[in-house]
Amino acid sequence: MNLFVNALSIVIVGILAVSLVYTLVIARKQKTAEGDIDSTIPKPVQKHIYLSNPIFVSYGIFFALVLFIILFCVISFF
Repeated sequence: MNLFVNALSIVIVGILAVSLVYTLVIARKQKTAEGDIDSTIPKPVQKHIYLSNPIFVSYGIFFALVLFIILFCVISFF
């Protein structure tokens, strides 16, 4: 394996570890709703609805890495 693959593997494992820890922290902060009433959404989440969602952040990082890999392959082979 070359240096690029090793570096990319370390970055991917790091992102996965941070995502797992972030998901666990967010899951612990969730409060259970009592009865039929939902809990209120915090103001920072209302303002940044997409940035506070770890799924959208994961998709964004994934597509950025895919574009980086495509760019790297294009530069390497042409």
